[in-house]
Amino acid sequence: MDQKEIAELVRQMSAELGITDWEITCTASASVSAGMMNDELVDFSSSRDCDLTVRVIMDGREGSATGERLDEQTVRRLVSLALENSVVRPSEPECPPYVMEAGKTYPEKRGREGHSASVSQIIACLERTQKALFASDHRVAEGTGSDAACVECSTFVENSRGLSLSQSWKSSYIDSSVVVKSDGEVRSGYVAVEGDIAHSDTLRAVDRAISRLGAGTPASGRYPVAFSPECMTQVLSAFWPAFSGKSAALSLSPYGGRTGEQIASQVLTLIDDPLYPDYPAQAVFDGDCMPVYTKAVIEDGVLRTLLYNRQWAMKAGCESTGNGITTSSGSSICPYSFYIKPSDLSLDGLLGMMNSGIYVTGMKGFHAGANSVSGDFSIESSGFLVENGRLGAPADGFTVAGNFYDMLRNVSAVADDLDFQVTLSPFRTGSPSVLVSMLSIAGKQ
Repeated sequence: MDQKEIAELVRQMSAELGITDWEITCTASASVSAGMMNDELVDFSSSRDCDLTVRVIMDGREGSATGERLDEQTVRRLVSLALENSVVRPSEPECPPYVMEAGKTYPEKRGREGHSASVSQIIACLERTQKALFASDHRVAEGTGSDAACVECSTFVENSRGLSLSQSWKSSYIDSSVVVKSDGEVRSGYVAVEGDIAHSDTLRAVDRAISRLGAGTPASGRYPVAFSPECMTQVLSAFWPAFSGKSAALSLSPYGGRTGEQIASQVLTLIDDPLYPDYPAQAVFDGDCMPVYTKAVIEDGVLRTLLYNRQWAMKAGCESTGNGITTSSGSSICPYSFYIKPSDLSLDGLLGMMNSGIYVTGMKGFHAGANSVSGDFSIESSGFLVENGRLGAPADGFTVAGNFYDMLRNVSAVADDLDFQVTLSPFRTGSPSVLVSMLSIAGKQ
């Protein structure tokens, strides 16, 4: 059955069963991925998935059910299950169930289409990449590997109030983890690139690995610390729930009721943008069928808004920010392209402001070493000493410790080198290099 036929069947069954309102959401995805280690193909997968969710409202109560087939028998079963679930699911008086009315204005995507890649193209790209990595430097060693993938996703929504929505995206990526060996020392470097993998290379991973050779351990103490874009995106990935309206309502964030307050340095602006220009995995509506929009969560250090879906916005007595997502356990909240706004200051300029300190370029186990409620973190790190405003000797074997909420207030400068993590989804974090005035370093005693 196609989506229109499914909607018609649900409409007929709803009329027969006395269902007040209904909604169907059909999400289809296809992915191809492969991996090479040294010169051998060690991993390959190809999948196609399709999920159909039927949501019904009857007597002021809501129920839903999800299946993986698009045939008449499955649709009938899902309607019956959703109706049964509506009987046992507790209702929330402050957030009555509803389906979105037709007539809202939704934004248009801004920017380019994503890139797709066939199985043969992915394998050819991996072979070419691995060959280039090993040819780039004699110190590149066994254990060097690359992965590549392509994902395509589409979502269709139709409901009893005449709403009909669809959105789709596709994207590809390639990454490489390079091992180098020199005089018994082993180091590694990693790079991931999203986009047209046929014209992308990951040779920077070799440079990153080589730059770490000869690393020493800095002395323990308090230092000015700058985080590379890759590391600051890890920080945001771990702590973004602090900006969720749900977290605030459950006292899991310090930012509840603080809209309009100065919570960060004046040089810091934090943006959530579902329509980030030229990013292929843009969204135009959220999991509640609300239109999305670009918003400053922090602007010049001032908290402007938290992120809400419909449920938690109604509980807070405010408007949804269009950040609802649908999960197996119901609707939740998630940011889109969530990033620190870059300045026009170069990395060299930022390091010059620091004068001396540490530039952190690698962090291990961030989610295990960070508490998103308290804001405390203690992370094994690597990077470079900064001396006289320039990158100096590589540094390793030290731990960076601090508190995220304090750190936001102590940001001294933001550079212009914005970069995003590679996720192949509408949800990602990004940042330029960020200088923090002082953090604790546990290293050589």
